[in-house]
Amino acid sequence: MASDSKILCFQHCCRKNVFCKSVPEICPICHVQIIDYKIIPFLIPYPYKNAAYEPHSIVVKPAHGNFLNDYHIVNDLHIGVTNSEGIVFEYDKVGLVVNDYSKWMNCIAINIIPSSWINHWNETLKIMIKDPKWKSENYDEVSMNCFNFVIEFINNLKYVNTNFIDKETICENLILPKLGDALTYNSLFMKLETTEFFIS
Repeated sequence: MASDSKILCFQHCCRKNVFCKSVPEICPICHVQIIDYKIIPFLIPYPYKNAAYEPHSIVVKPAHGNFLNDYHIVNDLHIGVTNSEGIVFEYDKVGLVVNDYSKWMNCIAINIIPSSWINHWNETLKIMIKDPKWKSENYDEVSMNCFNFVIEFINNLKYVNTNFIDKETICENLILPKLGDALTYNSLFMKLETTEFFIS
């Protein structure tokens, strides 16, 4: 996480949260010098990960730009899979792409399996990427895209309660909960771009 994207939170004189990029000496609520806290300052968890450090995960990013600066809820998402070494496998109009890591340095990473399933995860991925159906000539923006690749991978994995029918199902059950946290972070970040504090 870049230091300019960090968000801190604390409580001083009341139960209201103060969000800021650096903790002030004077409380912005009661205007008294801060000596102690109701809740000491803590760092809000940064929701974005470098896929290279997120092995055996489903990884999600905006189709264009990045989450923190460019993403709006109506924008398209791009999705891929990492193996146990953090190598990213994704499918797009050029076909199967392996480890274009520079595009995945600020993504949402979702882990859906326990560590005991890692070997099966890798083997399932190895089998799937050999399938000629993932060639560029088969790509279709609507019916044969990155979501189809990831959905087929997850369904081939056959892990309990992770069977997805379509893009809407995987978004609703897997992506939206994580995306909600990320968008809350984005909202705080944008507020703190124009004001020193945000009080909630």
